[in-house]
Amino acid sequence: AGSSKQTTLSFGAATGSSKSLLPPTAKLVSITEGIGGKKSEYNTEGRVLTLVFSDPSLALVFAYVPNSGQDLKRLDYRINVWEKDMTAYLDTFKSKAIPVTYVGDLNVAHLDEDIWNVTAKHIAKSAGTTPQERAAFGDMLEHGYVDSFRALHPHAKHVYTYWSVRAGNKPKNRGLRLDYAVVSQDMAPSSKTTPRVHDAAILDDADKRGDHAPVFVEIRL
Repeated sequence: AGSSKQTTLSFGAATGSSKSLLPPTAKLVSITEGIGGKKSEYNTEGRVLTLVFSDPSLALVFAYVPNSGQDLKRLDYRINVWEKDMTAYLDTFKSKAIPVTYVGDLNVAHLDEDIWNVTAKHIAKSAGTTPQERAAFGDMLEHGYVDSFRALHPHAKHVYTYWSVRAGNKPKNRGLRLDYAVVSQDMAPSSKTTPRVHDAAILDDADKRGDHAPVFVEIRL
């Protein structure tokens, strides 16, 4: 099993799939679909899968966040239902002192650096880049969560996880950073305790055909 300085958890996620490499000591306690047993589209749309482990205690929440849609028809639902419910769900693990990682296609480009054409007029009216969605992501972080990639690479620019295939944007690197590994504050790279983030990256050369790149995070246990 090795010491906490030697044992790591590594995993990556792309739209529709995820993979993890777990240490032999990890014990799977539960697998849950949806958000806390909530009987809603969280269950029927297959958007959330949660794995909870002991030895060490850790929750992995894999999510495919609803897109606000054409003409932003689902924006109100996204902001006033999904975002609030997901933050509350993540907080349930923190309240139990269980470190939590929230990973997947979160369908938002949080910072200006996460949008290749941030000054374009349509950006504020496009799904994933509206002021409301970007602010909601920031509000979630204010609850005690950290964008692991940005924590390790605060000045990174021109680093994206999504490119429009229709527009042929990948060869030109005209993209958005929509995929994340968000961790509870106690898992931040600066944390003195374990588990904590050791590395985070975007594997932008991993899939030449898809429109999303996998995100990778390594957690020191």
